[in-house]
Amino acid sequence: MNQFKILNALIVDDSEQARELLRLMISELATTLRIVGEASNVDEAKIAIESLKPDLIFLDINMPGKSGMDLLVEMEEKNFEVIFTTAYNQYAVQAFKLSAIDYLLKPIQEDELMMAIEKAIIQKNLKTDSQRMNVLMNNLKEKSGATLAIPLNAGHEYIRLNNIEFIEAERAYSVIHLTDGSQKLVSKPMGFFEEALESTQQFLKVHRSYIANLSNVESFQKKNEAGLLVFKSAKKADVSRSYKKELIEALQREKTL
Repeated sequence: MNQFKILNALIVDDSEQARELLRLMISELATTLRIVGEASNVDEAKIAIESLKPDLIFLDINMPGKSGMDLLVEMEEKNFEVIFTTAYNQYAVQAFKLSAIDYLLKPIQEDELMMAIEKAIIQKNLKTDSQRMNVLMNNLKEKSGATLAIPLNAGHEYIRLNNIEFIEAERAYSVIHLTDGSQKLVSKPMGFFEEALESTQQFLKVHRSYIANLSNVESFQKKNEAGLLVFKSAKKADVSRSYKKELIEALQREKTL
């Protein structure tokens, strides 16, 4: 981290105690950050952003009146990185994972804080794309039709979940099979996609090498004690015995059988 310049940071949270605690943690742990201001609501935050021009904002989502997301909607230019802070909310957390956006669950843990800061500094110095924020706002609004952000060396690629048929493990890589018959080789292991998609109802791990989009399944075929999924593109994926029962129950809920 020492190779990067010191970044100016702004803390936005309606709780004075939460702001103070985060400020103390940052001052003790993050020598690459300098806290230049604080704000307790969206209106204060907008004024602070205009005057202080922070490189990084620690932004609480749930605030009285306008939320942290409202702040981003109202800001025409977003020349800063954001690390969201939030109390536990499974749906919001899922949206962050899909969008490749860093977040911190309260109470904030030191190791998670440092990891989020390191990522934010790298993103800021690489000047990566800002489309992730738009993707996040879409994913927070839509339970269906969400978008998956896949980190690349210099940015992200965005794929609509509905366009994915299944994801296949390929050693340390993964292959994303799309509904148009094409595929994308991604330098991320299967575990990355398991975590990003774990709370979506339409995706289910069906084999140690496959995660399937149930909404794009054409049929399920029994194969001894295991099975085989056939997708709308006619591609196929094996189903292991240990996942078969859960898969059949999920497909029945989807009414695809």
